[in-house]
Amino acid sequence: MADPGPRVLVIDERMPEVGRDAGSQAILSHMRALRRLGYAVSFVAAEEMARGGPEVAALTAASVTCCGAPFYASAEGVLRRQADCFDVVYLHRAGIATRYLGLVRRTMPRARILYSVADLHHVRLERQAAVEQRPELLALSRRQRLEECVAAWSADAVITHSTAEAELLRRAVPEASVYRVPWEVPERAASVRFAQRRGVAFVGGFAHAPNVDAACWLVEAVLPLVWQADPAIECLLVGSDMPDAVRRLARPGVVPLGEVADLGGVFDRVRLSVAPLRYGAGVKGKVLDSLAAGVPCIMTPVAAEGLGLPAGLLALVGEDAAQLAALICRLHRNEKAHRQAVRAGRALIRADHNETVVTAALQAAIEGRGLPAQRTAAGARITTAA
Repeated sequence: MADPGPRVLVIDERMPEVGRDAGSQAILSHMRALRRLGYAVSFVAAEEMARGGPEVAALTAASVTCCGAPFYASAEGVLRRQADCFDVVYLHRAGIATRYLGLVRRTMPRARILYSVADLHHVRLERQAAVEQRPELLALSRRQRLEECVAAWSADAVITHSTAEAELLRRAVPEASVYRVPWEVPERAASVRFAQRRGVAFVGGFAHAPNVDAACWLVEAVLPLVWQADPAIECLLVGSDMPDAVRRLARPGVVPLGEVADLGGVFDRVRLSVAPLRYGAGVKGKVLDSLAAGVPCIMTPVAAEGLGLPAGLLALVGEDAAQLAALICRLHRNEKAHRQAVRAGRALIRADHNETVVTAALQAAIEGRGLPAQRTAAGARITTAA
């Protein structure tokens, strides 16, 4: 049998689905990058071992081996039966790293272990506790912080998509080797002119609590201020798993669309998107998707965090409802300002979210380049030249 070359095992909770969430987009992008780097990629969905269907078929078509039923009943089974067969093990999200990192270290002694944080859950929980005044969430945040810091300390390299979270991790766990690795975001051609567009869109999966809170705050606090200046501005609420609390936001000027098959139709319809997140963590995928489609996004600081926005896009960030409403009204009516924001957004996507950047950043994390402190396969620290 021919030598497959270097091998990488990627473990996540669920099977990734295009368009479902930022975590899916990131892990699909990183698996493509691993293939470009010459790795044979195997994937495990630890909580969906029996999953089949189009997502498995899509991964298989992309030359990714899916390890699941009927051959494997668990991620533990994959690790034990394929002991010492992988050169790299990529653990996606804190729960996966906490659950499997020790077993990976024992069964894959020569593998380099990457912990991809997706986003720092303890940051999101701490912010949610402050917004909702829920002390029990603050206690949960502290436990989550401990787990995430231990995972970062234990892995050979930590991957984050956010510049802000990279700095936070470096301060919290000085021994960790932290790398910022973005994901690819395809740029989408826009064929609809400014004059043919109207309104704004909120886009986000509603299984994620920050998006439910943001949609409610947008409709109840921000849009009434917008309508004082322009009552004709309509808002579309778009996303999967829409709960009754969001559907009940329907009123004149607010249209809860729910899940749509193709966001392109939404982005071709509106002049702006709005990301009014009051809490959350990590890089917000729908902000990037909007910019890549040529639709400027009005954001809170939480939504903009970690993106490394240039000045032209930082001007779209508002701290409170009044500032967000003023920005929405300005860009909705000012074609010149809108055009400048479109150009700035597309430039950011081209510069920072292309396959060359992603592949190089992931290769640096695998090879341990660019940071002074790295780790041997056995877990001991060694010092190397940067």
